[in-house]
Amino acid sequence: MKTDYKHVLAPIQIGPMKLKNRVSFTPVWPSFATADGQVNQALIEWVRGIVEGGCACINIGCGTVNRDLPAFITHLLRMGEESVVNELSMLCDMTHMYNCKIGMELFAINLEAGGFEDRDKSATKPVVEIDPTYLTKQQIKDFIEDFANAAERAMRCGFDSLVIHGAHGQLPGCFLSKLINERTDEYGTQSMENRARFTNELLEAIRAKIGNKMAIEYRINANDMIEGSPTIEEVIECAQSISNKIDLLHVSRGMHSIQKLAPYINQPIYFDHGINIDDAAKIKAAINIPVTVVGSVTLEQADEAIKAGKIDMVSMARGLMADPYLVKNAKYGESEKTRPCIRCNNCIQKTHYQLAPVRCTVNAEMGMETLYQPIKEPKKLKRVAIIGGGAAGLEAARVAASRGHQVVIYEKGERLGGILNIAGAAEFKKDIKNYCEWSIREAQLMDGIEIKMGVEATPEMIKAQGYDTVLVSMGAVPIIPAFVHEDERSFWVGDVENGIATTGHEVLIIGAGLTGCETALAQSRKGKSVTLVDMISTDKFGSGGATFNQIAIINMLKNAGVKMLGGLKMLKTDERGAVFANETGDNVNIACDSMVVSFGVRANDELVDSYRGVAVEVVAIGDCNTRQGTLYNAVHTGHEAGYMI
Repeated sequence: MKTDYKHVLAPIQIGPMKLKNRVSFTPVWPSFATADGQVNQALIEWVRGIVEGGCACINIGCGTVNRDLPAFITHLLRMGEESVVNELSMLCDMTHMYNCKIGMELFAINLEAGGFEDRDKSATKPVVEIDPTYLTKQQIKDFIEDFANAAERAMRCGFDSLVIHGAHGQLPGCFLSKLINERTDEYGTQSMENRARFTNELLEAIRAKIGNKMAIEYRINANDMIEGSPTIEEVIECAQSISNKIDLLHVSRGMHSIQKLAPYINQPIYFDHGINIDDAAKIKAAINIPVTVVGSVTLEQADEAIKAGKIDMVSMARGLMADPYLVKNAKYGESEKTRPCIRCNNCIQKTHYQLAPVRCTVNAEMGMETLYQPIKEPKKLKRVAIIGGGAAGLEAARVAASRGHQVVIYEKGERLGGILNIAGAAEFKKDIKNYCEWSIREAQLMDGIEIKMGVEATPEMIKAQGYDTVLVSMGAVPIIPAFVHEDERSFWVGDVENGIATTGHEVLIIGAGLTGCETALAQSRKGKSVTLVDMISTDKFGSGGATFNQIAIINMLKNAGVKMLGGLKMLKTDERGAVFANETGDNVNIACDSMVVSFGVRANDELVDSYRGVAVEVVAIGDCNTRQGTLYNAVHTGHEAGYMI
C-alpha cells in the first residue's frame, strides 16, 4: 500500500513562519562560502538545487557569530561581519522565489582550538566546541552580544528563522552538561536554572533584537550517550525552561569531542533509521511548542511519527542532498523516483575531514550545480553502447538518455547492478540495496534505454553495430590469491557476502579494509566466531570510506567480540588454518575452519584496452578506469560520461 504522506505534507505554523509542508533542510556546513566567509555563486546554486525540490524551509549551516576569526577559519559564512548582508539578501530573495522559507544557523567558534589540521589529535578540542568552564563573565557577555547582533543581521538579510545550535557539545548547549561544565558560579551545574541560564539569556537577547519578525529554533541533544551526561529528564527540564523563548525545538544526539559518539550525529548505514524519534516524542509530550527531529529519518517514518503525535515535522539533510525532489515526488505520488541516500557519509567526509565543498556519492550534481546546470544540450544525438550494467553503466545510461541519446546496455549477467548486489547483501546494508534497485528501475523505465541481458559483448560485436560512443563499464577484477582456489576452506569475500559460499563457525577474514570489516560484522551477527587480520595496524582498520563510518564499524566489531589483529603478513595455509608473520618476524598461527579473502580489486585494463578503436569515442567508467574503485567513483564517472556525450 502506497503512503500518501498527508501528515508530513500538511502545512504548519512555526512562530511567525507558515511552512507549506513539514520537511525542512537541516543545517549543514557546505563549505561553499568564499575563503573570507562571503556568499558566492556556488552557494546560491546549491541552495537553489535543494529548494526547487519542494522542502518547506532550508537552514543554512555554520554562520559564525564571532567578531574576529583567525586565518585558519575559512569558507564559513561570517555572520559577525556586516559585509555578508548584501549577498545573503540575494540568497534569501532567490529562496523565496520557490515558496520556500530560509533560516540561518548561528554558532560560535572556539578560537583556542588550533587549526583544523589538528582536529584528530586527542589533546585538541574541535573548533566547534567551547569549554564553558573557562569563559570569563565578560566573554559570556560578549558571546551573547555576538549572537544577538548576528541575529539582527540575519533579519536584515531577509531570513525567516534562526537556528541556535545547542547540540553536539556546542555553545550554548555545553553549559547543560556536567561532563563539560565545571563552573561553580551562577552558570554552573548546581541547578537547572544555572545550567540553562546562558541559553535563556542568549535567547532573550536575540528576541530583543528581532522581536517576533523571525522564528527562533533551537537544536538540543536528547541523548549524549555517555555516563554523567544530561538524562532525558534533565533535557526535558531544560527544554521546558527555554520553550517560551523559541518557536521550534530540534532533537538530535551525539558529540564531536567523543570519538565513539560522533557517528550518532550523522548515522552511518550500519545504524537504524529514525533513532531520535522516541526521545523527541518524550520531549514533545512535555512542552507546548512544535518539535522536529533529525537522525536518518525516512519520509515514511516522519509521516507515521507525525500521525502518532510523536513529532511535528522532520529535518533532514543527506536525504535531500541525495535527491532534492524527495518532497515533490511524495506530493505527486512518485516516491519510487526518489534517489535514496546510502548514508555513506562521504558528504561529511568532504567538509569535515577534507575541508572541501560538500559532495554526494549518489547525486553527482549536488554541489556541482554551477557546472551541471542547466542540462547541456548535445550538439548531435548519438547511439551509445554501454558495456556492463553496474553502478557506473546505469548512471551513464540514465544521464545520456535524459539528454536524448539512444542507449543500449549490454549486461552479460542475469541481473543489473553489478557489485552493488554484493555490497547491499548484508542485512545492515539495505540502503545500498535500495539504491541498487532505484538505479535498475530508472534504467528499465526510462525512454531511450534498451537493455540486453545475458549478452556478453565483444569488441567485434560492438564495432559491427556502428555506435557513435562506447562506454566501457565492466567493473574491476577482484584480487584473489591462488590458495583460495586450492583450499576448499577459503573463499572470496564477494561469494560470502552474496551467499554463494557458506562459512563454518571459526571464520578468519584476511583484509581489514571497509569490505573486510563489514563482512566481519555480518558474519558475527550470524553467530560466527570471527578473527579479522591485516598487515596494516588496527587503527587503520575500516579505512577507505568516511571517518564517521570507520569509527562506527570498528566500535560495532569490538562490541560484537570480533578479534582484530594488525601487523600480520600471511605466509601460508596449513591444516589448522593460516600462518602469519608478525612485525618482529615471529610466526603467528591462527586456527579456523573458514578463510575469507578481502584484498580489494584492480582495474580491468586488458579488457578496456580491447575496446579501443571500436567507435570514435570510447571511455572507461567506473571501477575499470584508473580512478579509485568506489561507488563514488562509479557514479561520478558514469554521470560525467553521460553528461559529456
